[in-house]
Amino acid sequence: MGTTIAVDPNIPLPPYQQITEQLKALVERGELTPGSVLPTVRQLAGDLNVAPNTVARAYTDLQESGWLVSDGRRGTRVADRVPTADKRVRSAALRKTAEGFIDGLLGRGYSTSEIRGALVDAMRS
Repeated sequence: MGTTIAVDPNIPLPPYQQITEQLKALVERGELTPGSVLPTVRQLAGDLNVAPNTVARAYTDLQESGWLVSDGRRGTRVADRVPTADKRVRSAALRKTAEGFIDGLLGRGYSTSEIRGALVDAMRS
């Protein structure tokens, strides 16, 4: 998997949910296509510096919701047909993640104007 995902300990979303949401986003953007093979649980856990159970939980959730399939020895891959995203659910998830991110930054002492400026600058890149 050439695309990078990351777990941020400073946001309130549990690590397995961060992994789940990022993998869904990669599929939705076409960066992970149907049939793409994902790293093993142990490999991704090591890359992200999280417990293997964290990655296993994310993979299991994604399998149960139809995003991923597991072929035993052949590994875990993106399903041939993934669920279409409910725009309301997707929008609510984005808002929740953004609020958690902003709350984390406010808690670290950044002002709302500093955060806004950094976000605007980052989106121009």
